Amino acid sequence: MARQTPISSKAVLHSTSPQKNSSPEAPTRRRILLSRDGPYFHLDRATGAIEFGATAKLITKLDANPNPDLIADWLSDERGLALSIWDESMMTEIRKSVYQLQTMKLQFVTIQLAPTVDMRMETRFAKNDPKQPVFLLQSVGFDPNIQLLPGLSMSAEDLGIEIEVSGELRPTKDGMGVSGRIAFQTSGILPPPMRILPASALQAATDSINQLIVNQAIQSFEKGATTKYNEFRQAKHQPQTPPKPPQ
Repeated sequence: MARQTPISSKAVLHSTSPQKNSSPEAPTRRRILLSRDGPYFHLDRATGAIEFGATAKLITKLDANPNPDLIADWLSDERGLALSIWDESMMTEIRKSVYQLQTMKLQFVTIQLAPTVDMRMETRFAKNDPKQPVFLLQSVGFDPNIQLLPGLSMSAEDLGIEIEVSGELRPTKDGMGVSGRIAFQTSGILPPPMRILPASALQAATDSINQLIVNQAIQSFEKGATTKYNEFRQAKHQPQTPPKPPQ
């Protein structure tokens, strides 16, 4: 089970459900999420089912001059690149190529969350170009870390929250950086008291969450990528110290 993170000092009615794994339909879901553009919102008023999220473009300049070979090498450094995606203090390496990311604390009307998401991050190569690296991100598990304020009649398990995250990065055509897309979606069932809220109010609440997550993801990557790429470049160009002659 993912670690528990307290959200506030207020009394709560129910706590989080156990960590869940992603579904076997992940490749199909990945294509759907990455094909979107901007915020996404869907509400089924009859059942209370809600889905929301966002897909954002990432374009980060890393080098002042075209350096496609070095950028391709950097994209092939799975661990180094993974550590540039998120604040390292909010990451835990679970196993090879899989990292647990702690997200910010979020509030959706009367539901509070501090999700952790287990992300597989690995480099593959484009089928039409075996020298073209593509760095892939895909959620493989999550824990919503839900806390419900008193007065809600549903349990955390009844909310049926699902969290999906997908992403990809590849070298830019000018050889000076990387570009790609990052997408996330949260889905669940609204508690009965929230189902009577206007759709516009619910969408405004989700838009706020979307903006917070997108901003954090982009800012975190741009800062981390610049730092890690510079370290990688310096290591590649650092002259080797000649061995000492035998005494």
